[in-house]
Formats: sequence, C-alpha cells, structure tokens
Amino acid sequence: MAKYRTFFVILLLLCSFCLTVNAQNNNYRFQYEVVKIDSAFDKNADLTMETYLNYLIQDKDKVFSQFIGYSKEDLISFSPMSPLSNLLVDMLFEWGNNYLLSKKMEKADLSLLNFGGIRAALPQGRITIGDLYQIAPFDNTVAFVFVKGSELKKMFDNFTEKRNAPMSNVQTVYSTGRLVSYTIGGAPIIPERTYTIVTINFLALGGDGFLSNINFESVLYLGTLVRNVFIESVQKMTEQNTDVEAKMDDRVIISPSP
Repeated sequence: MAKYRTFFVILLLLCSFCLTVNAQNNNYRFQYEVVKIDSAFDKNADLTMETYLNYLIQDKDKVFSQFIGYSKEDLISFSPMSPLSNLLVDMLFEWGNNYLLSKKMEKADLSLLNFGGIRAALPQGRITIGDLYQIAPFDNTVAFVFVKGSELKKMFDNFTEKRNAPMSNVQTVYSTGRLVSYTIGGAPIIPERTYTIVTINFLALGGDGFLSNINFESVLYLGTLVRNVFIESVQKMTEQNTDVEAKMDDRVIISPSP
C-alpha cells in the first residue's frame, strides 16, 4: 500500500501547481507552494522495497569498486586529439580486429568514436570498474560499418579542426582550421574500395552527424557494450603486467598558419 500512497502524494503535488492566465492583457501568473516530503506522508515504510534498494546500492558499490588496473598518469579527453581519446579508440580498434579475426573476416580499416561520449577523465593510480562507467556511462554497443571510400570521403569532408572525432589507424592534417589531407593506414582513400569501420551504434545510427549522410554497404550491430570493451582491455593489460598509458602521436597534425 505504501507505493500507492506515494503515488497519490506525487499526484497531489502536481495538482497543487496552478497556472492562471489573464487573457485580456496576456500576462501569466504562476502560483506554487513548497511541500516538504518526509515520513509524515508515509510513516509505515515498505521494508521490502527499502531492503531491495539497499541491496542494489550495496551490489553496485561492490561491482564498481573492483580493481582492474593501474594508470601511470591522469588521462583526459579533448579535441582534436588527446591521450584518453587515443587510448579508447585504439582499444576499440584492437578489440574489433580480434572479433573480425575470430569470424574469419578481413581486418578493420579504422575505428571511430566521439568526444561527446567520453564523459570523464581516467585518474592516475588504481583503476576500478566504476572509473570506466564514469568515462562511458551510456550503453552504446559496438557496430561495424561497411562503406565505400567514395561515401567515407563525405565524413572527412565535413571535419574541421574544431569538429572531428577520435580515430585509430587514421592520420588527419589541419591548416587554418580546415582539414587539408587525410590517410587511412598510411594511404589515401580509394573510392571504389569498401572500408570497415569499428564504431558504436550511436554513430552508426546518425548520432553527432558524422555518418548521417553516408550510404552504407551494410552494418553489423553487436550487443557488446563499448564500455565492456574498455574494461576487458584494461583487464588484459593487467594480466600482462602492463600499466595503462596513452600516447600522443602524429595521427592529428595541426600545420602552422602561413
């Protein structure tokens, strides 16, 4: 019965908010009152629900606090290239290629993430599962996009120094804010060739607009959370007695203005 009483309390609060409109002079007047929500509305707590919620909190804390690795330094994310974004997109690229190899498919050509999906920094020291949840809180899953080079060019043509994406196995060169050249695997794009992109469902479905106007040959959606890809990658490093560290390389080059 407690949950029903709670429902009626919420309904009562909603009803207490009144809007009065003066139609003649088009003025709006809002009336409201603050109602303190405490045990006065429901003195008989639902112990079953309270116990269940406490269990969920304890279970969450237990999982999130699990130690999975060690970071040599603080890693942050920023555009057009950063240590953390490089690390994550390289993890996705390696994982994607291992998956394709297990399915006897050709290797991927590049991996693609978005800076907006990286929501926190990776602190120096002990890494927990909770740290990876903060970095990748959205339940985005891995997707493989198969696209002709002529279509993939459209994505690069829309990139600028301020609007771009973390990529692996790709080099981009910017000058005066514009993208002036790019290569995949050290080679220019071949229009007739089909390229394989390891990415996430959010981007494959048009999120952030990177791939929204591109015609795909096909798409393979997996149920694997990209967050789990990152967790597995860190755990693998730990099993190999390797600390997590990122690199700033020449995948993004900012040419000086003439």
